[in-house]
Amino acid sequence: MTNSTTPQATTHTSHQSSAFDVELAQLTRNNFIEARHRGRLILLGPDGEVQLAIGDIHEPFYLRSAAKPLQAIGSMKAGAPLRGSQVAIACGSHRGTFEQMRAVQDVLTQGSTETNPLTPANLALKPSYPSDSQAYKAMIQANLARTPLAHPCSGKHAAFLWACTAKLERGELEAGSQNWTLHNYLDPAHPLQQVITEEIEAFAGEPVAAIGVDGCGAPVHALSLLGAARAYSTLGSAIRNLGADARASTVATAMVDYPELIQAPGSPDTVLSEELDAIVKGGAEGVLCIGLRSGASVAVKMSDGTHRAIYAVALRALAACGYLSVEECERLLALVVRPVTGGYVDGEPVVVGELRVHEELLHAELFTREDPTPGDPEENAQEEG
Repeated sequence: MTNSTTPQATTHTSHQSSAFDVELAQLTRNNFIEARHRGRLILLGPDGEVQLAIGDIHEPFYLRSAAKPLQAIGSMKAGAPLRGSQVAIACGSHRGTFEQMRAVQDVLTQGSTETNPLTPANLALKPSYPSDSQAYKAMIQANLARTPLAHPCSGKHAAFLWACTAKLERGELEAGSQNWTLHNYLDPAHPLQQVITEEIEAFAGEPVAAIGVDGCGAPVHALSLLGAARAYSTLGSAIRNLGADARASTVATAMVDYPELIQAPGSPDTVLSEELDAIVKGGAEGVLCIGLRSGASVAVKMSDGTHRAIYAVALRALAACGYLSVEECERLLALVVRPVTGGYVDGEPVVVGELRVHEELLHAELFTREDPTPGDPEENAQEEG
């Protein structure tokens, strides 16, 4: 397992590229460029300073499923006493393996009360079959019906419901507990969602720029890349850290203890979480956030909304800033980036191209800060004075 705190990070800082986004990677086939991937990224050091910034790091974007660890913290603050695998599945975008569906059911079972029993029917999700092929085939062969438990976001929704039942059980002991109703738990005005928004803002260190509706129907929050990276720096440094925020440590530690619940065995988020012992969470439309135990973090948003290049870009950025050796970066890339193939020889696919990250761009953006850069607080202070 890689120790994400070594080798020592390069002590550089970076200014922000003037363009909104930049071509970060190319996919080639037989040395011909077949696709170009533009995007933005930021890498923060353990001290919270920007070490690498490409594109507009202040323009908000929807976190999508990368918000799930923060939403889980909000559910816990609201009253859901999630622990261990329950936390991990609440943070996961799972494939519906039987282990994962059992973990969701466990949250519903533990969150049930005599007056408010929870079942899969309480999940405001469309019943579906698992995307995990083994579970799918087994359910079809057993003639089992589609279930909300198989939805990738079912763990998050189950945690939402547990937070509500916990509040409802308080009854007259807590003012306003009757407002934590189950039927509208996804309403942005619901007290649960308001707590979650407050937690996201606290961890990001900035106000939420917008609240939309995610693919699963839950509120989805927009932050800047800088805000997202701040949140993941806090999460990464909270792994097995008794001195960290208790809920952040509980969430972060569960994510690395149960990586198979975060996505699925062999999937990029799960693999990198295992290998880096880090918080790794992707989101729809080309979002990826990684928080290392050292407190360093990287956040990537691809403008074309695809995931093909995000893991390669993030890993190359970590290597450029000294958080991964070149050899370790190459090893991890082989685990999470699909090769470009064409045809077969002796039954094996033939590699005919590659995904190229513009490493010269990453290194060009690194520089030692000697003079204040445009927009730097020091320079602004001089101008104002």
